[in-house]
Amino acid sequence: MSLMLLLQTSNGVPMLGFARDDQIVFDTSALPEWEGSRDYRAMVDAGLKALGAQLSDLTAISVDIGPGGMGVTRTGASFANALGFALGLPVLAIPAFEMLGAQVAKGDTPVVLLRKAARPYVHFGIYRDGQLAHYEHLTRDAALSQIKELDEFNLVGNVPLEGVEPPLTNAATLPTMLTVARSKPAPAPQARAYPIVEVLE
Repeated sequence: MSLMLLLQTSNGVPMLGFARDDQIVFDTSALPEWEGSRDYRAMVDAGLKALGAQLSDLTAISVDIGPGGMGVTRTGASFANALGFALGLPVLAIPAFEMLGAQVAKGDTPVVLLRKAARPYVHFGIYRDGQLAHYEHLTRDAALSQIKELDEFNLVGNVPLEGVEPPLTNAATLPTMLTVARSKPAPAPQARAYPIVEVLE
């Protein structure tokens, strides 16, 4: 039976979980005592204890690589990479916008993804037809000009837009992260995660 570690950090409120095969069996986002914690090792220890498992039982590691909060995304990826190195496991890197899009996608309506970056920039993406179709780090005004070309869309992220319903969410659930992870090809044996970061000019 497989045991996957999932770590999502780029929304600024880290969540860590474990999945056995296709089911989440431990999820810190459902446990108030872990709200806001960035003590990933303690989360791992708590999860393993709850499952009666050992660190050596891990068979896969998946981590969110943003875009999002630069510091928390980097520390999350670094933790996953260090754990992967120590255990001899590859790390599956998952873009946050893929998870967010999958979380709220409905029918043919595209999902607009907007997250804050250093002003005047934003992280901007469009999710449609079951995939992240577009991603850019660009000015807010440039993103708005592209958004105006869409007849309809659902908004997610942490950037509200005037005249548009508030963002539906800024974080995917761990079950959604697991679904996205399972849809990916197996990572190369020495694969590591590299966060999506801002291009500062």
